[in-house]
Amino acid sequence: MLARQSFWTLLLGLAAMASAAASSLAADSARLATYRQNDQTSYAISVMADMPAKEVEAVDVVVLFDTSASQTGAYREVALESLKALLAGIRPTDRVQILAMDLDATPLTEGFAAAGDAKVSEALATLEVHPPLGASDLAAALDAAVAKFEQAGSKNRSIVYIGDGVSMANLLNAPTLRPVVEKLQAARVPVSSFAVGPKVDIQLLATLANQTGGNVHVGQPMVWQDESAGITDARAREENTRNAQLAGKTLATWARAAVLWATQVQTPDVLGQMYPASFPPLRADRDTILVGRTPAELTQPVELKLAAVDATGTPVELAWTATPEQGGPDQAFLASLVDDAARNGGLTLPTVGSAGLAEVARMKGAQADQLTMIAQRAIANGDRAGAAQIIQTVLQTDPGNVQARNVQNALEAPPADVPAEGFEPDALPAPAPAEAAASEPALGAAPAAPDDGAIILNGAAAEPPAPIPPAEPGLLEERGPAGTFLDEVEQERRVLARVMQTEVQNTVVDARERMRTEPQIAIQDLKLALENVRRAPNLDPTTRAELEDKLTIALKEATRQASILDELNRLRDEELAAAREAQFLNAQLEQRIEREEQLMSRFNALMDERRYVEAEEVATIVEEVDPNGVTPRVAALWARHKRHDYLQQVARSARHNAAWDTMYQIELSHIPFPDNPPIIYPDAAVWEELTKRRKDRYSVDLKSEGEAERRIYGALRQPLREPWDFVEQPLRDV
Repeated sequence: MLARQSFWTLLLGLAAMASAAASSLAADSARLATYRQNDQTSYAISVMADMPAKEVEAVDVVVLFDTSASQTGAYREVALESLKALLAGIRPTDRVQILAMDLDATPLTEGFAAAGDAKVSEALATLEVHPPLGASDLAAALDAAVAKFEQAGSKNRSIVYIGDGVSMANLLNAPTLRPVVEKLQAARVPVSSFAVGPKVDIQLLATLANQTGGNVHVGQPMVWQDESAGITDARAREENTRNAQLAGKTLATWARAAVLWATQVQTPDVLGQMYPASFPPLRADRDTILVGRTPAELTQPVELKLAAVDATGTPVELAWTATPEQGGPDQAFLASLVDDAARNGGLTLPTVGSAGLAEVARMKGAQADQLTMIAQRAIANGDRAGAAQIIQTVLQTDPGNVQARNVQNALEAPPADVPAEGFEPDALPAPAPAEAAASEPALGAAPAAPDDGAIILNGAAAEPPAPIPPAEPGLLEERGPAGTFLDEVEQERRVLARVMQTEVQNTVVDARERMRTEPQIAIQDLKLALENVRRAPNLDPTTRAELEDKLTIALKEATRQASILDELNRLRDEELAAAREAQFLNAQLEQRIEREEQLMSRFNALMDERRYVEAEEVATIVEEVDPNGVTPRVAALWARHKRHDYLQQVARSARHNAAWDTMYQIELSHIPFPDNPPIIYPDAAVWEELTKRRKDRYSVDLKSEGEAERRIYGALRQPLREPWDFVEQPLRDV
């Protein structure tokens, strides 16, 4: 298989190099991986440009939303959620226009508008009720998007496609795809996609991204309701929504990434023919992959020079120096990749950065494994010649495939019905050269049945059925002539080995499909299969070691996926806890704000009624609710100020009124009165009598007077009863 350490080391190195170059302002970097076979060197070059501006200032985005019949149910919900997240991630300086595409591209907004504009909200509401019907024509939709840019005179342009990429109304193969790509390149429009749907054509979307300087986001598998696994419908929707929002945010970032378009390329003659024939655009957030073949042995560093322009036409000069890295059999897939690219000048290369190159290598490895399984089935059915042809084809593509080597060793061993001394492996017929396909299949077409063992990017090939071992003869049944018992035992061992290999292969495939969602179940299945291999009798040590290694590698991968899933679950739980805490704090804040508003309404009413003391008490309560707020403090000071001002106004008004009343009395005293008739005063005796009466009635004594004082004063007022005759006598004697 291709999953060997040195192979993955190369791919991980390319991915790490691309990531480092995308996140730092380092110098232009390049890397060159090579593979030498049959006096030909196949190579892959990864180049990364150092762009001062990683994003453009303002960009016009055309969103092509697939509304064909395949986009229904949960897939449509995921697509809509990704579109909402995309619109939320678009900057205020960007503009967007949404087109619903099936047989025709229908604009849902008149011209470009900001993402927060009411027109975009109305378009989104219209899209939610738009029925998914008919097939899709991706070529017509891309042409319509380019026309929208031309009408608006857009400078920075970007197309974002959300759908499955299956253009059933207009199948896109090399002849029909070339004019579409050329038009997009001439208009300098990068195409980025989010692949979502029951069947997705990732190869077509990756080809468009590679040729136009875009990107492709392949989301996580859909999560479905499963009562046995404890997954409710709400939980499945929540997980799918989270994945869709992540895709939308990624698309928003990709839409504004800077892109350079090549105008002139200088490559050394030693590199020979390079694909794609036209240098693909360079992005700021990923590297660009080129493949080629040359008869020369690449041992010295090579230099590439490129003249390019950005979306505004500003020229840029780039140069790379790459040192060849000599690869072993693990890089044999490069030869097959270059063969595929040579058929159409690299037009359909799906190598979107190092990640795309790794995916192509994985698909080549899966195709080799599929062919090896078909060869095993051919051996079980007795077709050794056909198996030999298949194995030789696999070894030409992947000379280091251990499983294919084991099958080849099994083919070189004599069959059970041929004596070992009479068997000649060279007598097998040589495999016929592979014939080229009569016509290249359309990239958007539905996957055909994999009768030749090919792996199709947008569909899963059916797994071959496990060979059924021949029935074991009974113990009392004759076993034939003497001397054939050992041959039968050897044949049974071979059949057992093939059965075990098939079972292990199926277990590994099933485990890899389940380990992303159910890693613990996959780990249990792999452990059980590993235990069965270790306990299997009559299994040769080589095959046992090979199967144990395969299961051990898959078990490590499942364990890693389990840890990743646990980490994702932990992060999700933390996010949910943080969201609940934020929701609780928001509820408390809203409750406090509502109470403060009610109290301030009461404060305003009291102030209008001039009940300033009560208003100040309410302001004190508001200050207790919001101790750090400015409003309650200002309210208290304002109530106090208004109360003092009111009291001063009242006192000033009373003073003014009393002053006017006093002046009025003065004016009244100035009024003269005549002495006619004259004033006649009574006699003195009358005045004396009046005075006595008034003394008794109106006399006022400020000192206090008790009963004893009144008796004393009363006795003093009485006349003397006896004569007072104490002349010249001291008072003590009296």
